[in-house]
Amino acid sequence: MKIVVLALALFVSLGFLPLAGAAVAAGLEPNTVMIPPRINAQAGVEQLLALSDKTLKEVVQSKGLAMLSREEVQAKLGYEHWPPKVEAVKPLIASPAVNYVAVGSITKLGEQLSLDYVVYDIFGNNPPKFYYQVSNNEAELQKSFNQMVNDILSHTGQYFLVQSIAIAGNTRVDSGAILRQVKSQAGDRYAPELLRADLKNIFQMGYFDDVQILVTDTEKGKEITFQVTEKAVIGQVLVNGENELEEKEVKEVVSVSPNTIINTKEVQTSVENIRKLYKDKGFYRTNVAAKLNYVADDKVNVTFDIEEGVKMYIKGIRFVGNKAFTEKELRKEMTTSEKGLLSWFTESGKLKRDLLEQDRSRIGAMYHNSGYIEAKISEPEISDEGDWLYVTFDIQEGDRYRVGTIEIEGDIVGEKNDLFSLLELSKEKFFSRKILREDVLRLTDRYAESGYAFAEVDPKLSKNEEDKRMDLSLKVAQGTLVHINRINIKGNTRTRDKVIRREMQVKEGGLLDASAVRKSSERLQRLEFFEEVNVTPEPTVQEDLMDVVVEVKEKATGTFSVGAGYSSVDNMMFMGEVSEKNFLGKGQHLSLQANVSSRSSRYNFSFTEPHLNDTKLLFGYDIYNWSREYDDYTKDSTGGALRFGYPIWNKWMLGWAYGYDDTKMTDVLLDNVSQSILDSLDIETTSFFRIGVSKDTRNKFTDASTGWLTSYSIKQAGGPLGGDSAFTKYEATSGWYYPLWWDTTFHVKGSIGYVTENEDKKLPVFEKFYLGGLNTIRGFDSGKISPLELNPDGTTYSKVGGEKMWYGNVEYIFPLVSEIGLKGLVFFDLGNVYTDSDTWDVADLRYSTGVGFRWLSPMGPLRLEWGYNLDPKEGEKQGVWDFSIGGAF
Repeated sequence: MKIVVLALALFVSLGFLPLAGAAVAAGLEPNTVMIPPRINAQAGVEQLLALSDKTLKEVVQSKGLAMLSREEVQAKLGYEHWPPKVEAVKPLIASPAVNYVAVGSITKLGEQLSLDYVVYDIFGNNPPKFYYQVSNNEAELQKSFNQMVNDILSHTGQYFLVQSIAIAGNTRVDSGAILRQVKSQAGDRYAPELLRADLKNIFQMGYFDDVQILVTDTEKGKEITFQVTEKAVIGQVLVNGENELEEKEVKEVVSVSPNTIINTKEVQTSVENIRKLYKDKGFYRTNVAAKLNYVADDKVNVTFDIEEGVKMYIKGIRFVGNKAFTEKELRKEMTTSEKGLLSWFTESGKLKRDLLEQDRSRIGAMYHNSGYIEAKISEPEISDEGDWLYVTFDIQEGDRYRVGTIEIEGDIVGEKNDLFSLLELSKEKFFSRKILREDVLRLTDRYAESGYAFAEVDPKLSKNEEDKRMDLSLKVAQGTLVHINRINIKGNTRTRDKVIRREMQVKEGGLLDASAVRKSSERLQRLEFFEEVNVTPEPTVQEDLMDVVVEVKEKATGTFSVGAGYSSVDNMMFMGEVSEKNFLGKGQHLSLQANVSSRSSRYNFSFTEPHLNDTKLLFGYDIYNWSREYDDYTKDSTGGALRFGYPIWNKWMLGWAYGYDDTKMTDVLLDNVSQSILDSLDIETTSFFRIGVSKDTRNKFTDASTGWLTSYSIKQAGGPLGGDSAFTKYEATSGWYYPLWWDTTFHVKGSIGYVTENEDKKLPVFEKFYLGGLNTIRGFDSGKISPLELNPDGTTYSKVGGEKMWYGNVEYIFPLVSEIGLKGLVFFDLGNVYTDSDTWDVADLRYSTGVGFRWLSPMGPLRLEWGYNLDPKEGEKQGVWDFSIGGAF
């Protein structure tokens, strides 16, 4: 017999929606009674007896059956003759609703328990049914009883058990997804109230117009079917009324889509999303309504009608209750601002609730870091007044607390005064939570540098209400002293392990020093062999030992660079370089450079081994051939040099080199050229020695944003070294990078040089100083800033270089398109070159300004810069373009 359960009606928040339910008879009494089993065991009878009664009672009650107490059975029947006959059991049954009684026993064999039961039909003619289960141990007894009772109920309680649960009527929604909303399970007692809850859960999925429960009685129990009627499928999703925003932009926040089942919840969510989108864009009072147009019984179009509101901006930001800080000071802490003249570009005055919440936190932090530790900042109140928005913060400042006593307790490593010197809070007048956090980190780092990787610093604050001060106790637990077990290197397929290990500032067997770990990572990154470097301590099975894992991701270390430029002297110029920074994975550097124009050629080959025989000694050599046509002569040079370097202290590098150069000057206009050039014709060979020191703390060799590079050098030629030249040249250069707001960088660089003759007429003109070009003073052609010397004709001049020079560069570098590494810059350059007889006249300067672009392009660093000569002299151009680009292969 199939029973169609009547439909129910439930009021829900969105309206009056029909639900189907079941009306079934209530108050049904159980028709089966369980009798506690007899226990057959050689030992532990009492324990097993208590366990079996308790377990059986829990199972029977969960199934809605009845159970007699052991005391009643013992008093009226006894357990001597077991199992009893059906006639002996009948007097125990008092309820006329009971048709079946189950009796049985538990036999313990070792750990195993055997459950044997027989079920009598006490008022019918059906033969007894026997049931058997085995439990491996007492812990599994409940599981065995549960299966036993289920088997019994399948025979005695078919009208009270759920035999199966199925879904019907669905064609698009998966049955499994519907069944996950159903709590009723096959084998459970038939519970109409639970089925009603299941029906409600299915309906609340939002995919059905109607849900009904169909119940069919079978010999094994009730077959439950949830008959569903699916909602229509969405045909089109349309948007009307959008003028200020693009239709595509609106549809991106709509969560309903074509060819899916209509869900009124999702439709309403889409309405709210559109409203929020408009509000985020500054359009308030926007109305959005969703319309459903059924083009067929099973297909519906969804249209979102938009009535766009007024675009509103923040007119004022107000603060109530602030006394310690002015409104101007508080606004400086905020990202949100009032509408300004450039709001179309800066988005000032636009209300973004997530940023406003961040502003609230910033204001709170400002108070907490200024001694107002009890300050509370309310949720911002946003009011709509006319066509403007106003934001109001209610501030409860509370009292201001000074810094009180500070104590360091617990495990003290080193001198306590050294630890106190790390505490910036002790130098403050008023208490600051930010400085306290930083002090805790500084102490933790200090302990980590001493090998206590797991040190903990627990700050305990004590508020002194009377004196309005905060007393602080820092309790230090140093933890275990940690040594390094192994250094494991991963990810290097080309670079040899020793190249990585020699950059490590920690050693196997040594203490785990957190600062040394950071320095190791910095040194590996500065090699520029790797895209990514991660140096991470990892625990081992021993608490006092940790491994250091060095994980790298290699990148192409072979590079080429090409450049081009144009000048009135050289016409078109081409420059190129092919180099390998990590030759054969040994960290060696090879480079071949070429610079060719219509008037010059420059070829150079260099090799550098930064760690000769795995020591700290750097070794390298250069071989070159240079040729250049000047206005008054052509210079051809061939030579080479041996280079050495050694770290001496705190990143300072000592370098020295010996070189030999053979230079010939040809195409000299002997009848009309300056005397300095004529004097240089016989100076052909230069044997020199150079020594210098340098330090580089830049975070990157290319596109640095912090750090500095400084070098000092002396070049000595002639004398005991031989050769035709005899001079001493001094040079110093220093460049500094300062990170500023908005990812911008301020760069300042200065350079100065001086060269003097050691013997009369032994300083050739090509060893003097010339300025101009991309790397010195922009806005001038390369080498065109030079002192002039009158030629014999009395009317023309030759550029003969100077014995003294200095120049400075000031740059402000800012991001243009951060995602691709494109930056812009503005610069100001100045400097000049002087003869030995001239004074260092700062009033006699050459200077320029200009703009440029720098791009970390796929082909490598690109520079395109235009310099404007602020005071051009006769024959000089007003502006000069310079260009260079490099890349990787």
